[in-house]
Amino acid sequence: SLTEAMEFFLKSGFSRLPVVGKSIDEISGILYLKDLTRILHEGNKATGKSKAHAALRKVVFVPESMPVDDLLKAMQANATHIAIVVDEYGGVAGLVTMEDVIEELVGEINDEYDRERPDIEQLADDVLRVSAKSSLFELGEHIGLELEDDDIDSVGGLVTKLLGRLPRGGDQVHASGLTFTAERFEGRDKRLVTVLVKVDQGVMTFREEE
Repeated sequence: SLTEAMEFFLKSGFSRLPVVGKSIDEISGILYLKDLTRILHEGNKATGKSKAHAALRKVVFVPESMPVDDLLKAMQANATHIAIVVDEYGGVAGLVTMEDVIEELVGEINDEYDRERPDIEQLADDVLRVSAKSSLFELGEHIGLELEDDDIDSVGGLVTKLLGRLPRGGDQVHASGLTFTAERFEGRDKRLVTVLVKVDQGVMTFREEE
């Protein structure tokens, strides 16, 4: 019912939801929170008992082989912020949002539901999450070490240099008493976004003695 759908929206935190039939491959349409809010507000007590199907918008299906550039154009042409991706057999492979598409094309964006990540985030006494764009000087200053390299300035650049290739998820390198782990990537070219930095015990002991 529409009332049950509203409860689901509030619990999930989503603003748009696909509505399915008997299986995941049978998608009837997309239910928008703003449509549901308007219908319930303008209706009467009986309105909430109506089925979700009564408030659906048409669903846009796209093949998983469609280039991202073309996908953006298709979503704009259909005035939709969400599309269902199907595989070569017509089965549902997943869904994609307008924000997903834009981030794939231009890099990560933040909206009112995203919390902007700091360049250096302290996860534990000896572990930090660091933006790959952060400078070695900035990281060194935060930890209390002198970090520098004659060829590169950024944390991500150091990881790439020490690996001798583009990093992949989970790759680790060691330098100056620190262990760097490639953590998160984004975009079609899989750009390194964040690095986990663990301060080795010897460095921690030295800092505590200081």
